[in-house]
Amino acid sequence: MRVLVSGYYGAGNLGDEALLAGLVTGLTARGLEPVVLSVDPRSTSKLHGVAAVERYSGLLPALFRADAFVSGGGGLLQDVTSGRSLSYYLGALRLAKAMRKRVVVYGQSLGPFTTSGLTRTRRALAGVPLALRDQQSVGLAASMGYGSVLVADPALVMPLPPGMARTDLPADRRDGPVVLAPRGGQDALNGALATLAGALQAGGVPLAAVAFQPRQDEQAVAELIQAAPSVVARPAATPAEALAAMADARYVVSVRLHGCILAARLGIGFAGLSYDPKVKGFLSQAAAPAFTAPVDGRALLNLVRAAPPAAAHAVDHLTRLADEGLDWLAATLGGTA
Repeated sequence: MRVLVSGYYGAGNLGDEALLAGLVTGLTARGLEPVVLSVDPRSTSKLHGVAAVERYSGLLPALFRADAFVSGGGGLLQDVTSGRSLSYYLGALRLAKAMRKRVVVYGQSLGPFTTSGLTRTRRALAGVPLALRDQQSVGLAASMGYGSVLVADPALVMPLPPGMARTDLPADRRDGPVVLAPRGGQDALNGALATLAGALQAGGVPLAAVAFQPRQDEQAVAELIQAAPSVVARPAATPAEALAAMADARYVVSVRLHGCILAARLGIGFAGLSYDPKVKGFLSQAAAPAFTAPVDGRALLNLVRAAPPAAAHAVDHLTRLADEGLDWLAATLGGTA
């Protein structure tokens, strides 16, 4: 069965690429053939080893050849940051429905919405099986009158490079750096990261920073280095490189959702600075500390100095949800679970 996958892929966002890595691996292992709609099909094919087509010009021809359509995952269905983006994702979904393809929304967060965006989304989702990655989204779907299945972000089951399984990583990371992941445009939260970096530097703690979407985050990383010159920027162009950049961390503090998710994938303790319900939702499920603006800087500094481990029971539960969710997806599409 050929499955056309829609998402924000091929745009250099390491979080979305990590999600796609888990999704592609899961679909392929269950006997399905993914084809990806991408901003840059060539890079997507090279990175993930799958067929990919341009997300606009390739949509209709790919739908003709596809047996099913998966809208997912990530924070696609919201219109607070971009109404145009929501129009694209709902338009692709409606087109797939009109062509009588099997359609599933998978691994997504819903919202936040404007009133108009909520109305459009409710209409488009009528009759579509929903698998959502946080409780807030499940609740929002229920308020629309739709049932849904709770799953977890597929990045939690993305393949790990050789030598990077939890059992391969050092049990004692006290000599490793605190890894910071800012997000461009989140000035208050990035400022809290800079304050934290300055205090940790004064205490002799090694520091590193990762830009999960370089075009948006490199300036924020530069500002971290300006605030604390001992911060080492660790470049990462792929999800595997992002994992490598975090593998020796004693602790991770991230404004980016997938900074937290990849820390969980590695079994490293982490805290999140939440700018969006999807970040707070994951942190709650992972039993991880969450901070919102204005950040309590003293509490954050004390937490990072203590560097508590990840809540293994919560992370293991989320990992099972991610794996079981892929079983559900294959079964819903009519593949082999």
